Amino acid sequence: MREYKINFTTNTITVSKSFAIAASDPSKPEFETLSKLQAAYPGMRIVHKTHRSPSKANANKGLTYERMEGYINLHENAAELLVTFEAVKKIAAQQKNPYLFTRNWFIEQFPDYGKLPDISSNGKILYVLPVELPAAEKDDTAESSRKAPAEGAELARVS
Repeated sequence: MREYKINFTTNTITVSKSFAIAASDPSKPEFETLSKLQAAYPGMRIVHKTHRSPSKANANKGLTYERMEGYINLHENAAELLVTFEAVKKIAAQQKNPYLFTRNWFIEQFPDYGKLPDISSNGKILYVLPVELPAAEKDDTAESSRKAPAEGAELARVS
């Protein structure tokens, strides 16, 4: 890695922390290098390189199928939601990125995931209506809807 960088546009010499520490000791070669740079470019300022700020952390990092299922089990209508979850996983298996497809459904279904939930008197998260399956999924689940009630059907809200 390069220990210093000359920028003629900003008229600066940027040095790394380790280079600056070594350059403060006159017996080290970094001291000589910095002295030569200052002599060659007397009008330039010496600045210290700063670290890059980390990008915003992914709020859904670590969201696995097991954690999705565990969160679904906390709801009052967990049985109905788990049936939908399993259907989404089966549909996702046909997609290019099955996990991403399932995760996107989960985030749409549970927009309050990661926030403090409203807990009912029995210790479960209040009833959540299932979101409607995307158009691509409806075609694939047409057969299964004859066997079981429609997963996207609206039910009365329990409070």
